[in-house]
Amino acid sequence: MNAKFHGAYTSTSKKQASQLIVELGKSISNPQRQTLTQLYQALDTADSLLTELEHAHQIIRQCMRQMNDEQIAEVAKLNQNNHTPSLWSFRTHQRQNLIERAERLLGARYEA
Repeated sequence: MNAKFHGAYTSTSKKQASQLIVELGKSISNPQRQTLTQLYQALDTADSLLTELEHAHQIIRQCMRQMNDEQIAEVAKLNQNNHTPSLWSFRTHQRQNLIERAERLLGARYEA
């Protein structure tokens, strides 16, 4: 593969996949091009999901700061009744770790 990655060290994985599609376009088979396109779409979806998780994380943290113990217990009960892990909304550190892991997997989202 002789495709050049102009400034790839600062590009996101999504940008790199897009660049591969353009640079390799006619030199690869249709199934390979489709695979690259699907990869790009998966990365785009993952990036959107990560953004949504980051926003939900901020909202949960802000709500938690405003709640007293009784309100926290009520939310846990509601979560459990709705078959949602009762303590998930309170697992701030685990959610933050998941966000950081996703950011590493997706590459430097905010560079360049």
